[in-house]
Amino acid sequence: MDLCLQKRIPRLGNVGKSLKDIGTFMDVPGASLFITSTDKLFNWAKKSSLWPLSFGLACCAIEMMATFSSRYDLDRLGMITRASPRQADLMIVAGTVTVKMAERIKTLYDQMSGPKWVIAAGSCAISGDHYRHIYSVVPGVDWVIPVDVYVPGCPPTPEAFIDGIMELQNIISKGKTSPTFNLSDTKGVAEVQTKPVKKKGNLIESKFLDKNLILSFATELKNKGFNYLKFITATDFEEGLILTYFIGNNSTNEDVEFNIKLDHDLEIESLSNIYFGANWQEREVFDLFGINFTGHKNMKRIMMPDEWIGHPLKKDYVMDTHCYPYRPTKKEYEEWKTEL
Repeated sequence: MDLCLQKRIPRLGNVGKSLKDIGTFMDVPGASLFITSTDKLFNWAKKSSLWPLSFGLACCAIEMMATFSSRYDLDRLGMITRASPRQADLMIVAGTVTVKMAERIKTLYDQMSGPKWVIAAGSCAISGDHYRHIYSVVPGVDWVIPVDVYVPGCPPTPEAFIDGIMELQNIISKGKTSPTFNLSDTKGVAEVQTKPVKKKGNLIESKFLDKNLILSFATELKNKGFNYLKFITATDFEEGLILTYFIGNNSTNEDVEFNIKLDHDLEIESLSNIYFGANWQEREVFDLFGINFTGHKNMKRIMMPDEWIGHPLKKDYVMDTHCYPYRPTKKEYEEWKTEL
């Protein structure tokens, strides 16, 4: 059925430009006519008034917040964030989806009124990325809820977020209602919560390594094309600290994981001369676990103050008053200012 909208304002600005995609303007004496179908008009209204649910799960949420800042002005796209799922029709999942969070995401999604859409933003929301081998992480939010648009990146930039939003608008304008990709019907929250620990097919090797061989092993990997150090982390077990390295080959999409059990001296050779990305990652492990990477040119704390006592992620760390760095009193601070 055709719908004719009679307007006494001959020019509609940007609104008129977007309406041209779904219908035709006709000028008649004293008025303008716009001819379209009800389906096209309703789809245009839906895509031009997306109300996303304002929540984020991990670091990608920081870029999502930047996207909604005044610099990018998403109000021009008709987007207004809502704090309640009952007022939202778009869920942007930005960050790592854990097993515990999966049920809550499904509950929020069910509370949203239809029609509703989902954007999976960032590598972790799409596939779990380098956390996907961990028992507590869901390998993609589409295991839990249907997804309409995927925005890749680690993290995706605001421009990538906007590109994903505009792609969703194109999907809505075409009247598409079924999700792009949906494992949630076959997987569901129950299976996610009981999913076995699996190694993906691109993980070609996982092994324990003698710490004295780390430089030669890392050099060999680099020469074979494994040029991307994805992460370095540590775990404090009762029997001691274990370092975990994850190195990828961007050309073949293959990964190598290796673990190193450390002695009580908590020292190991630095990989910063082989992988530039090891610079900050080794400093973070030093800061939180107290592992010293010999050969690192700037081995000092990266998050905690330099004078901080102890390493917060070790199990023997005690959060006591002596752990806090000294802070001057107001009187001492005023005296210090007068001495400058």
